[in-house]
Amino acid sequence: MTGNDVANILVERLLDMNFVVHRYNSHSTSSIYLKLDFGLACGIRIADHPGKKKYHYRFNLIKDYVRNKVINRDNLVSYFFDYSELDKVLDAVQKEKQNKINKYGLQNYQMYMEKESQTELYTRFKEMKGA
Repeated sequence: MTGNDVANILVERLLDMNFVVHRYNSHSTSSIYLKLDFGLACGIRIADHPGKKKYHYRFNLIKDYVRNKVINRDNLVSYFFDYSELDKVLDAVQKEKQNKINKYGLQNYQMYMEKESQTELYTRFKEMKGA
């Protein structure tokens, strides 16, 4: 399975779970980035190679990944999954969203999504739509 296959499966399932999904395909590598709910539910990096240390992604899907599943660096937590663990990724992002809704309240969560939707980042990412 390729990163593109993984991204396509995840996008379809995330849309079914009522996430707002934006996708960005890297121009310099094979990495694919998915932003969830305008970043409020964090994002997913899909790749066939390790990422750069200076960048942080909450959820990472890396082909044939076998190292630590959770890394805490600079008070930022990152979760790592292999391409075969799509259900685990979906569970983790659903928990992330629910935790934020519990923390902020649904109305504030939606207000923060609206505010974030106006940022420049979403001119580069393409919003994904369901079938």
